[in-house]
Amino acid sequence: MTQPHQQPPPTEYEDDEEYGASGEPEERRRAHDAGPPPTEHEEPPPSAAATSAGPTEDEIPSVASAQAADGGRDLRGDTGALPVSLRGRFRLRAVLRRPDHPHQAAVYRVEDDRGSHILKWYHRGHAPDRRVWELLRDRPRRHLTHFTETSDTGADGHPYDLAPSYGETDLAGYLNDNPGPADPVLIHSVVRQLHEALTTLHELNIVHRDLSPANLVLGSLDPASPDLVLVDFAVSAHEPAERYTRDERWVGTALYMSPQASLRHQLIHPPADWWSLGMIVAEMAGGRHPIRFTDNDFVREEISSRAPDLSLVTDHRLRLLCRGLLTRDPDHRWGTDEVAQWLVGGSPPVAPWETGAAPGASDPADDPDIEPFAFLDERYTRPKQLARAFSENWRPARQLLSRRRGSGEFTRWLRQFEGVPGRDAEELTALLGLLEPHHPATPPREPKPVTMVRLISWLGPTLDASYRGVPLDHAGLGDLLREAGRGDEFALSVVADLRDHTILPLLDSRPGGEGLAEVQQRWLTARSRWQHTVDEALHASPWLRDRRAEVRAATRLDRSRLAALLSLAAAPTAHRRRLRERTARIQAAFPQPVAWYGRLLRDPDDLVRMQLAEWLAGFAEQEATEAQGRVNEERALLRQERDLDVAMLWVRRQDMLPTLGWALGGAVGLVLPWIFAIGLGDLVGWPAQRAVLTAWMLVVPAAAAVLALELWTAYRIGSPGYHPDRSLAGLLIDRGSPVARFIRRPGSRFPVQGLLIIPAIALLWAAVAYAPWVWPIATVAVLLWWTWHRTRCWRRYVAELRGRDDRVRPGRPRAAAPPTSGSVT
Repeated sequence: MTQPHQQPPPTEYEDDEEYGASGEPEERRRAHDAGPPPTEHEEPPPSAAATSAGPTEDEIPSVASAQAADGGRDLRGDTGALPVSLRGRFRLRAVLRRPDHPHQAAVYRVEDDRGSHILKWYHRGHAPDRRVWELLRDRPRRHLTHFTETSDTGADGHPYDLAPSYGETDLAGYLNDNPGPADPVLIHSVVRQLHEALTTLHELNIVHRDLSPANLVLGSLDPASPDLVLVDFAVSAHEPAERYTRDERWVGTALYMSPQASLRHQLIHPPADWWSLGMIVAEMAGGRHPIRFTDNDFVREEISSRAPDLSLVTDHRLRLLCRGLLTRDPDHRWGTDEVAQWLVGGSPPVAPWETGAAPGASDPADDPDIEPFAFLDERYTRPKQLARAFSENWRPARQLLSRRRGSGEFTRWLRQFEGVPGRDAEELTALLGLLEPHHPATPPREPKPVTMVRLISWLGPTLDASYRGVPLDHAGLGDLLREAGRGDEFALSVVADLRDHTILPLLDSRPGGEGLAEVQQRWLTARSRWQHTVDEALHASPWLRDRRAEVRAATRLDRSRLAALLSLAAAPTAHRRRLRERTARIQAAFPQPVAWYGRLLRDPDDLVRMQLAEWLAGFAEQEATEAQGRVNEERALLRQERDLDVAMLWVRRQDMLPTLGWALGGAVGLVLPWIFAIGLGDLVGWPAQRAVLTAWMLVVPAAAAVLALELWTAYRIGSPGYHPDRSLAGLLIDRGSPVARFIRRPGSRFPVQGLLIIPAIALLWAAVAYAPWVWPIATVAVLLWWTWHRTRCWRRYVAELRGRDDRVRPGRPRAAAPPTSGSVT
């Protein structure tokens, strides 16, 4: 958006070289700042006074003489402030245009008690057509500027006009902020509202002469109702009948001029405005202007020699509209009636489409002594036209300069411009040194691409930035890289040339090439960091290292990936946003986090790492999927083990009573023998009465201790680990079985085994006869040790089972310990 005290670029191209290189693309990119954009008149000789039929026709000697007598100083004085005569009426809010030349109007945003306005202060030698003022001042008209106040001399002796502020965005700014083909709904709304505006304007016999997106203010950004207003009538003319201008100066915006308006003497007639509408529609529908040049001469020559390129207009209805409006013959060009039919769904007839021929040689050189140079059956005298021919016919030009005869003729032709003012003499000398062989015997070779770019830039410094015929402005570079991304061989070869030769910085000074040197630097930085970033990712991930060959292949900088890195360098902001959104979606879809991928995304402003993350997304997805598979397997194992634990818990609960029964039986089986022995001793009277009494006193606590120890052991170990392997009942049964078998079948083993029973019987008799109290004490002590031994062996057994399971299935999470009866709730 234009800031106060900042000079916006003019929307009008002029024949004078001093102003011809100024940027219409710059103006088309400039957002409209709350008022009509300042499209101005031509450089002196000035136009007629306000009373003349048109604003660009006749000179006023008094004005021109006064201007010259004053040394060329603008007679309006300080245009950075409001005219002194208006300062008491308006409050200045912003200076939208501070003119550099008298033919430009000073534009201000002002306020008063009625609201916000746009005030334009003209030089009195370049006033708008008074009749246009009068017709647009009498009453408001839809989609047209309504001048609320005009004066020929009211601003310190100079003209001014006042109009409401219709909005803060013009169509040029909107298209710049929203690249690519516009919404068809918006295009239809623009056509409908402009049709109404132009119809009204032409009914008033007014020709706008400068219809362009910069002069269409949008009161709303709603595509269905943009509330469009046509502004800037500085060069408009009230012409009841068509006529030609009487001088050879152009007014208007070259990219939107009709072929008749591009003549040396412009034709002023309504069909020129309909042509401009067609150009606007083609630009909106195709996503870019049909003409890729910005230099005035090239644009006018393109328009006057061939039909606009409508290949990007894919909608058949919009293409029909463009063909009707861009018909070269004004007698067959669509007008208000045909556009009205099209708006209601009709298909008016279109004149045969005249594609025209490619522009040939330029007009004769200013210096008639210049010998022409022949190239592709055309004869060129002006360097800028030959520059265009070389740029569009790259291969034939290189072949011509690779031959001794062709190179010699060209260098002789080129030497005619040595010492010409405005030409870089040092660069010409350097180019001649590169093109001329250093030794007569040396065979000529094709000039290097860098030499060709330098040569074309010297021949046509105002030629739009291009290489091998490919536009390399912002839009052209984007188109090239998209074609390279789709695998187009020619586009890939251009990208390879840009990699191998320092071409982009050489185009930085050409129109449309602004910033290409910075693009080259960002591209070089990305390429130099690329391999290190890949190695860093490999080092950080063992999983990637196991697939090193596949990763190297996926990240190798071939031509298509070089094009992708160049795209990052050309439009870092757009790609930063795209990569953030895409990698965030990819990462969010991972079933498991991938550490190395997260580290690549740690700095979202690092485009190299973000681009690598996008290209390695498949590997990250595979690793995440494998990790999720392992997690799913471990979860399945855990669920299986939990199921087994639940089943075991259920079995333990079901077997608890039998298990405790075996414990009770074992305790009873251990206690009853020594109760029997103590009772027998008391009966026969063998031991002392005191010993018997002591034994009977120990029976009850000892029996309780035996029962408690055995029940606790049974509860602690549980089923099936307790009985018979670790139960007291199992031990008694195991030890009693041989005795029972001997009693039942003594046979031949009696003499040996019978002798073994004698010591046990003797020990039993001694305890009964002398110390019956030993039985309970000894039993409890032995059982207490065995209980500790059993539980310790059980814990070791369980730990050994766990270790064996971990060795069989390493890396899985350890399952919970097998539940014991003590954990039952």
